[in-house]
Amino acid sequence: MRYFLFLILFLFLSAGDVMPQERVSRYRPCSDPDRIILNISGEATTSMAVTWRTDTTVSESVAQIAPNLPTVRLADTAVTVTGTYTDIAGDGIVSRYHSITFTGLTPDRNYAYRVGSGANASEWFTFKTASAAPEPLTFLYFGDSQGSSSLYARVVRQAYRSAPDASLMIFSGDLVDGGSGGVPQDEEWGVWHEAGGFIHAGVPVLPTPGNHEHYDPAVRGKRDLNRYWRPGFTLPENGPAGLEETAYYVDYQGVRFISLNSDEMMRNESYAESQALWLEEVLKENPCRWTVMTFHHPLFSTSARRDNKAVRERLKPLIDRYNVDLVLTGHDHTYARGHVMPDGMEKRGRRAGTVYVVSVSGAKQYQQDAIPWWDRGMTFTQTWQEITVDGNELTYNAYDASGSLVDHFILKKKKNDSNLFRNSFDAELR
Repeated sequence: MRYFLFLILFLFLSAGDVMPQERVSRYRPCSDPDRIILNISGEATTSMAVTWRTDTTVSESVAQIAPNLPTVRLADTAVTVTGTYTDIAGDGIVSRYHSITFTGLTPDRNYAYRVGSGANASEWFTFKTASAAPEPLTFLYFGDSQGSSSLYARVVRQAYRSAPDASLMIFSGDLVDGGSGGVPQDEEWGVWHEAGGFIHAGVPVLPTPGNHEHYDPAVRGKRDLNRYWRPGFTLPENGPAGLEETAYYVDYQGVRFISLNSDEMMRNESYAESQALWLEEVLKENPCRWTVMTFHHPLFSTSARRDNKAVRERLKPLIDRYNVDLVLTGHDHTYARGHVMPDGMEKRGRRAGTVYVVSVSGAKQYQQDAIPWWDRGMTFTQTWQEITVDGNELTYNAYDASGSLVDHFILKKKKNDSNLFRNSFDAELR
């Protein structure tokens, strides 16, 4: 009898190894909207996109928008807009992701909006459309935010507290870990949205995917875009075919922002070629005075064991030929900033080539052991960047998690579209 009971107990305890259960996210959706986030998917002067999540009991995608007037009767003047939704099953739950694009807006105007309807409508949020002219613009930049959400949260909130009027937030990939740390993918997105909170609903987000947005948590060698990426954002689809909402561009007040999918470029020759061809056209037909590119894998790494040759060989000639001003990347989990001249040219005086930045805003940190190409570098330091473009000057400030200035430079654009570089960081500290 004791042998029989032991056999039953053994089979019960080992059953989990035979039939593993799906990990269940603790961020279950309900009928109230959550994960509300703004994106720019078209003309930044006249449109704005918003995405949010509910459970499947909510059968329509509805939002209201009105000029942000000083009245408690916003709902009386608001226009109701309907959108679309898609259901995503995974991590033990089914979520309904809603997407709406507000169109026909007036440039340089403040709007109020809310999503959902009736008792399940969200609170009112506000945003401002871009000006039709190249007015001064401030945007925030965050390297890899993956890792401890409790540590990343202080960075994104400090950034917003320091620059509440920022027009955009750029994320250069690895927003989440991709389920590779044993946590459900949905739960990782839950803590990422929890860290940003209402900030995401008021400041448009321009994200680019990293390698961790492509990992399959069950099979690391299998690479597919994170199933929550496209449902969770509403981004431009003006990039190469097959890379919708991962490779795209947005024009905003005299700055062309270009996002590339460097993970696909590293692994897929066809996507590497199509992105390079597309990028050249986007750079060649660029009406903006300033150009900022963002992608995940740096052209110049801070790690001796990493060399993103496929990305560098495809992109560096185009960056040089079309005088790209600033390239914002992540992946190496350190901070590094340096300006690199076009191939065949040497640094002379204050002439600047393209400025390349590697940054990390999350808790996952590495050493720097590559041959230094950077002028300023840091390790085991969470940072965020505030960048302002005003006429012919671009001002770059990097801050650590406490809000202390840790790097600073100014680019001044000349009539021939080349830049002069002034690194006054030491003077700023004094």
